Amino acid sequence: MRQNFGSGGPFEDMYGYSRAVRVGAHVWVSGSCARDEAIVPDAYAQAVDALRVIERVLAEAGASLADVVRTTTYVTDIRDTEKVAAAHRRSFGDVLPAATLVEVSALADPHYLVEIQADAYVEE
Repeated sequence: MRQNFGSGGPFEDMYGYSRAVRVGAHVWVSGSCARDEAIVPDAYAQAVDALRVIERVLAEAGASLADVVRTTTYVTDIRDTEKVAAAHRRSFGDVLPAATLVEVSALADPHYLVEIQADAYVEE
């Protein structure tokens, strides 16, 4: 059975997607960016908030950060790698999901510095 989860983000209706989709034990979380007051010119702060967005939707889907098996992180400046990695490490601790970080030329809003997507597997 498929379950779709939204977060009310500005691009969900415009683009036509779900923040997360759960099918069985699998949860896929769309690329998530910082929200509102966290959209500051600091990649660490943006990454922390994006991971909070992910954590909230995972909880709605019956999962947690401990269930994440893979993340993909997009940054607009590869020099922010250490900042973003620190936020990732802070959120996941010893979970150690498979992870990829890549630099992109731009994200959906010019103020976004970081976007993170996550895949989770929930033991049933």
